[in-house]
Amino acid sequence: MEVTSTNEKGNLVISEEVISSIAINAAKDVEGVGSFSNRPFDVFSTIKKGSLKVMSPVRISQNGDDINVSIYLNIEPNKKIKTVAQNVQQNVKESIQNMTGRLVSKVNVIIAGIEFDENAGTNEPKETEN
Repeated sequence: MEVTSTNEKGNLVISEEVISSIAINAAKDVEGVGSFSNRPFDVFSTIKKGSLKVMSPVRISQNGDDINVSIYLNIEPNKKIKTVAQNVQQNVKESIQNMTGRLVSKVNVIIAGIEFDENAGTNEPKETEN
């Protein structure tokens, strides 16, 4: 999918990868975002777009002149899901609108999981040399 604008001077084409990149960078700036998750496999998208697009944590769709964004992420532990999700929505929407000049009508934030530190909380004895 590409976002296309036409005026008297010519055409402007913005690829889906660019919008995805803007969304990912905007979400990284939000406190509480740990990492990104691959979106669930969609057989239709895999066949139509190729397997590399399935691995992206961002899904972009266009409804007329409006852009809809879905972003899959993992949050850090002890963060409020609602607060992090609202901040991601706001930051992603503002960033895409400022950089592309297109209206973002919807930003869906899907919390795929919580990113725990694997070493934290292990009370197992550690081996020492004698």
